[in-house]
Amino acid sequence: MPLYKTTPKPSGRMGLLWSLAPVYDTAIIEFGSMGHMIYAKKWMQYTGLTQHAELITTHLAEKDIALEITKRLEESVKEVVKKGQAKAVFLLPSSVPEMIGTDLRAIGEELQELYPQIPVLTFRAGNFKASKEQGMEEAFYELVKMMMDKEELRLTADKEKKESTFNLFGSACDWSRFQSDNREVSRILKGAFSMEEGAVFGSGSDFDSLKSMIHADISLVTRKEGIKGAKLLEKEFGIPFVYGTPYGLSGTTDWIHQVEEVLHKEADKSFLEKEQKETQAVISHCRMWTGYAKDLAKVWVSGEDELSDGMKRFAKEELGFVLSEGGIHMADQTELKEKPGKHQIEIRRSTLSCDINPYDPPFMGFRGAMNVSALWHEYLSRL
Repeated sequence: MPLYKTTPKPSGRMGLLWSLAPVYDTAIIEFGSMGHMIYAKKWMQYTGLTQHAELITTHLAEKDIALEITKRLEESVKEVVKKGQAKAVFLLPSSVPEMIGTDLRAIGEELQELYPQIPVLTFRAGNFKASKEQGMEEAFYELVKMMMDKEELRLTADKEKKESTFNLFGSACDWSRFQSDNREVSRILKGAFSMEEGAVFGSGSDFDSLKSMIHADISLVTRKEGIKGAKLLEKEFGIPFVYGTPYGLSGTTDWIHQVEEVLHKEADKSFLEKEQKETQAVISHCRMWTGYAKDLAKVWVSGEDELSDGMKRFAKEELGFVLSEGGIHMADQTELKEKPGKHQIEIRRSTLSCDINPYDPPFMGFRGAMNVSALWHEYLSRL
């Protein structure tokens, strides 16, 4: 089938970009062609991120490719450092340099020696062989490893130590409502355990907040791409982690119990009771309608990841839906065009997405369970 009729799967480069760009006071420099970053900037405009890293491309000339000249990259880093606005520089690999064998890691090490006052990080998952998941995993891992490798960052973090914080390896902009989901996780941790955000990976954060990661009491990993980074934090700094995604009332409650076990601390009962009571009231309405309209109560969720698993479990186990096509379809806009169903809900982002509101109701947590229940109830009650 011609390429123009098929949307290519996101590569490792996109995974890197989506994970690094939310660190808004940094610069991402791609040694590659201009068109790549123009497309990337367009994507970021429709994520709902009000701030993101400066996105720079070096452009490539024929001589650069034929003779492996990297002067454009070196000059770009020099200019960024000279401006003094970015607190870190991320060197993003690109398809052409990857194909001709440019050693970006070696170049990055040389540039780091030239500019010791600013972290210069390089990444490998920029070729077409790497998936977006591999790109995200590497981005999160290298940001954690940065704190191990650079003593000056650890010393600065010691001066800025905060009490009772958590790290969040959370949703990124390939999932709809990613910022709202991460805020809901943070809201629950504050209400249940009186904990503040430390480092947040995946959605809007600044570089200084990343430096605080080594002082957190716990790391929360809501997607598998963050496990490798969380394990490194546990190994080097003794910070335990919980891997799980809070979807639905039962899923969120079970997730909180996991956090209680790791922290050896009970969640605030009054907070939990209030949240559970509100959520149960909304869920009950939806559950009642699945009983009324059994033939219509069908949910189809695309993909095989934490998002799809959480939605399917919530639909089937808590609300009584049948997991089947023909009713509510949940996917990205491209898939929803191919499988429209009777009611559509976008849960993943694609080139057709335009999620410009960062405060849409979440899908995760107690408020996410209420939001999803209300959306499903709306479909059932109007048929």
